[in-house]
Amino acid sequence: MIRRSPLHPDPQELYADWARIVAAEKEQVERLREWQEADYYAPVAHHFAVDPHRTDDPVLDVLYSLGGPGTRWLDIGAGGGRYALPLAVSGRPVVAVEPSESMRAVLQQGIEDHNVSNIDIVAGRWPAVADGITVDATLMAHVNYDLPNIGEVLDAAEAAASQWCCVVTMDRAPSGGYVELWEAVHGEERYLLPAMRELLQVLLARGATPEVQIVERQFRVMDEEDMRSNARRRLWLSEGSEKDQKLQRLIDGMLARGESDWGFPSAIAVITWQPPSEDEKKGVAGAH
Repeated sequence: MIRRSPLHPDPQELYADWARIVAAEKEQVERLREWQEADYYAPVAHHFAVDPHRTDDPVLDVLYSLGGPGTRWLDIGAGGGRYALPLAVSGRPVVAVEPSESMRAVLQQGIEDHNVSNIDIVAGRWPAVADGITVDATLMAHVNYDLPNIGEVLDAAEAAASQWCCVVTMDRAPSGGYVELWEAVHGEERYLLPAMRELLQVLLARGATPEVQIVERQFRVMDEEDMRSNARRRLWLSEGSEKDQKLQRLIDGMLARGESDWGFPSAIAVITWQPPSEDEKKGVAGAH
């Protein structure tokens, strides 16, 4: 038996590290947050409505390359349908798993607006709703950052797919924006969630051979009011609170100085790999 080393990490240890990071970030947010919202995405879900007929999305180009019309997709954390809708419109049936009620409403509206008939919406969290779902390819787009059970999620995604698995993730978690403002307002270091680099370590430790394509992030254009509101939300502040007033003064200063770097993640990785074959699964099971 080969002794484990940093060059041959145990995936179980990486899962535990991932879970500890997610738990630490959650504890920090719960301790410092000033507002409670059962559905975190409710105030911003409308921003996730996009044109399913767009032709300028490099992520979609990668997804389309993984199988033509008729390829059946599972979109884990489908949100408002950023990828589920264009996949379906292009003739690729989609099972869209989404726990957020507000996001499902945006997706449903998109289905109605564009007369889409080949999307099945599943309300719930993956992998709790995984039973019975089999597809050609699975997709997770920007949902990996705060998952405490990353190993279970990947296991179920690979089990559901016969041909491809794909994760779309930023170089840093979205919560990594506004870090300097966070630390100035809250007075403590911001805990950063795992993202592209950590996921690649996990996949390699699991025995996958991922292909990585880096694309430039396409930013949503925000006006000043929207930017201030977004910063407030990312810092979990209540409008008009003492901390929010401090935040707005800091933003005033940054705008007056012409500063425009808010620390947003700037790149997106499209990571694809083939799920293990039945023989490979049996080999792994036999090794244990």
